[in-house]
Amino acid sequence: MPGYGKISGSKESHVADGHLKADSSIVPIRILGVLELLGCIGIVFPWILGIVPILTPIAAVCFCIIMLAGMIIHTSKKEYKMLPMLVVVCMLSAFCFSSIL
Repeated sequence: MPGYGKISGSKESHVADGHLKADSSIVPIRILGVLELLGCIGIVFPWILGIVPILTPIAAVCFCIIMLAGMIIHTSKKEYKMLPMLVVVCMLSAFCFSSIL
């Protein structure tokens, strides 16, 4: 859901939420949203469909890296409200990686 929100939200809504400064470009947020959605798809579909299932643990590791980067960024901005969700998602991705291998 956060990935979808990053893709579909207007620049004004991101500015109002404090995710973006008024004079900043929305492109990095859109790219992050696409990466989050691709990570979710990459974790679930190869494993369920049995098509190149090695992509699932690779996507899980990449998703963990994205979540770790999010934790660092939110901590540096003193935005602690998002940290619990990021930690849980990172742990689920790590569990997905370890259980599939």
